[in-house]
Amino acid sequence: MDEREELEHVPWADLMAEAEPEDRRRKTIYLGVAIVGAMVLGVIVARSWWVTPTVSTPLAPGDSAVALTTLPEVPDLPLYTEADLMAMPPDPAARLAMVRAEWFVTDYFTADLEPSGSAEVRAALPPSVSAELSLDIGAAVSYVEWARAYRVEAVGDGTYRVSVAFRTLGAPPDRGFTRQPVRAVELLIGVGGDDGTTVLDLPAPIAIPVGPEAAVWEGEAATPPQEIIDLISTRASLWGTEPRIVTASHRDGVWRVVVTIADAIGARWPFALRVEMDGTSGG
Repeated sequence: MDEREELEHVPWADLMAEAEPEDRRRKTIYLGVAIVGAMVLGVIVARSWWVTPTVSTPLAPGDSAVALTTLPEVPDLPLYTEADLMAMPPDPAARLAMVRAEWFVTDYFTADLEPSGSAEVRAALPPSVSAELSLDIGAAVSYVEWARAYRVEAVGDGTYRVSVAFRTLGAPPDRGFTRQPVRAVELLIGVGGDDGTTVLDLPAPIAIPVGPEAAVWEGEAATPPQEIIDLISTRASLWGTEPRIVTASHRDGVWRVVVTIADAIGARWPFALRVEMDGTSGG
């Protein structure tokens, strides 16, 4: 039996006719989206080119832009007078003499077993004086920890008498270094016209100036209240840890508390803290 397959015939023109409306709608949607995107992009570009600067409205005297936090009151700092700022002698030659004196004392009292003294010391002195350095040399070793000129006086044309205080670290033979007492010497320094300086003679020992007698604190010994202890602990933390009260006394509303405080390496140091009853520092 001869079976024939029958195919349904659909005209191509009919298919095209049915597809055209759908394609037309899709293209219309795409075109609309593109137009909207172009408009948005144009607005963004235009605003970036023509931005009108805004002017902030000034606040009225009573207005507040932000909430302010009250800071702790800063204690008054000491004011320096013009005399304090000009404490150094105005004479440039006098300042040069002070610098040379400190320099010389630092080198002169540094004894590192060089038989005839350091080259810097010999160069600073006149030849006739430098020859006297090797007459009597000890076996100890010393180094100058610090040296400060504290008085200068003009004694002639280009000649100044300078007083210098200093401290040395000394090591006797077969022993370690120890800090020596503070001493003072006086030197004659010559200053030349070209700002050159010369130590005119060997130093001469002088007495350390004595300060004024300190007033004695006479307070009533007592156990400080907890608020004073808290303030002492806060102030002690500025130095170290573990404050321990040694003595405490008060007078005229001021507490004087002696405490020992440990530093970072474990050494303990005594301090005297004065606190007024209102919590302020009493010096």
